[in-house]
Amino acid sequence: MRLGRRSRNEPSVRVRQLEAVAPAATPWRLPWPLMTVLAAVVTAAAGWILVTGFCVLGWISVPQIKASSVLQLGTQGWLLAHGISVGLPGAQLSIMPLGLTLLIIAIGLGACQQAVLHSQPPANGQVGIRVARMGLAFGLTYIILIGVGRGWTEGDRAGQASLLTAVVLVFGLGLVASARALGWRPEMPSWVKGAGLAVSAGLAVLVVGGAAVFVAALVAGNNRITMIHDALQPGGLGGVMLLLGQLAWLPNFVLWCGAWATGAGVQLGLGTVISPARSQVGMLPAIPIFGAVPPAGPMPQASLIWLVWPALAGIAAAYVMVRWLQRDAAARGQRLRVDLAALLGALAGIVGGLAFLLLQLLAGGDLGSVRLVDLGARRQALAIMASTSMGLAGMVTGAILGWRGLRGDQRSAGQPIDEAAVHTTVVSSRRAAGDPETDVPTTVVTARQTTVDE
Repeated sequence: MRLGRRSRNEPSVRVRQLEAVAPAATPWRLPWPLMTVLAAVVTAAAGWILVTGFCVLGWISVPQIKASSVLQLGTQGWLLAHGISVGLPGAQLSIMPLGLTLLIIAIGLGACQQAVLHSQPPANGQVGIRVARMGLAFGLTYIILIGVGRGWTEGDRAGQASLLTAVVLVFGLGLVASARALGWRPEMPSWVKGAGLAVSAGLAVLVVGGAAVFVAALVAGNNRITMIHDALQPGGLGGVMLLLGQLAWLPNFVLWCGAWATGAGVQLGLGTVISPARSQVGMLPAIPIFGAVPPAGPMPQASLIWLVWPALAGIAAAYVMVRWLQRDAAARGQRLRVDLAALLGALAGIVGGLAFLLLQLLAGGDLGSVRLVDLGARRQALAIMASTSMGLAGMVTGAILGWRGLRGDQRSAGQPIDEAAVHTTVVSSRRAAGDPETDVPTTVVTARQTTVDE
């Protein structure tokens, strides 16, 4: 059964490292199923404690609230971080706090790392199977805990919330964390790796652009943010809670600003739509971060400069993709045609734009039931604008790279070869005793030389 490149009889490098760990460094080991279940429980408990601890801070300010209500509110916040909408008095909340979600993912990666260190390494050739089993055990345990928490807090409304996002999140976390801890990498074609790097490069540029827009909005709206904060009069402890609560949604704000930079704009409930060209502002909640929303009316013409950012993302995605494939083609003694390079560059940009749209699906949602619904990027506009701008920029970049590669090949082909300057090269390797992988035969490479019969 071939589950990865380490499906042969020899153990992987990571497994050999685990087997070589000194007994003093690993004082105890347990069966891997038990350690995987413990990793899932620790990850879930740590995330729940973080949210519940935040709610306890509010309980200090309002001690008349029942302890059971505080615990339920903390559990609802924990469920929300996994993409499960929760019902509050008079409102339905479905916007994932991606900052908290990323923190839970980091905890899960560390917990699975410890689970691998304190369990027996897999047998030779069984690394991929162990990864699949650990991911399944981690996901099943975690989803059971989520079901218990949802049944306790939501009651009869538990069946109304979708578990799809939570299922994908926890099972994906278990598989990725287990594979990372065991050092297992699935075998895949080279072009798939290049495509993954290209899409990641495009997304990174868009996220950096969103962060730059967010900082600029904070600077421009500093006075409004301060006025809203002062009007709330949160006090010392309330100010800390207000800051932590907004930080939990910080990645959401960055992604929204990235969508704004593409020209698609952002919708903040009914009646509020902002874009680089115009801002339409309706009723917004008294949350300081919403002070960064620009006032209603036409935006300054300088704001249109931000529209160059998706083009930069398309250039980055196409550059990584085309250069990767050009190196692969050169290794096979071939070259990438100009038309094919342009097409691949355009595809890299388009796929990068669609991947950014998927991130926006996680970042958006509802903050209420009437006015503050469907907050986030305008997804239909984003699907068109991000894909077209990144695709066009990627096509031009791919064509330029393909033309430069062809021109370089022609220049190299036109230069005469000085055979007298080509030396005979001998490449040899010693056979490593007892290691069949290092059994490399001796290779002799000789250069043809012209013999002149005088």
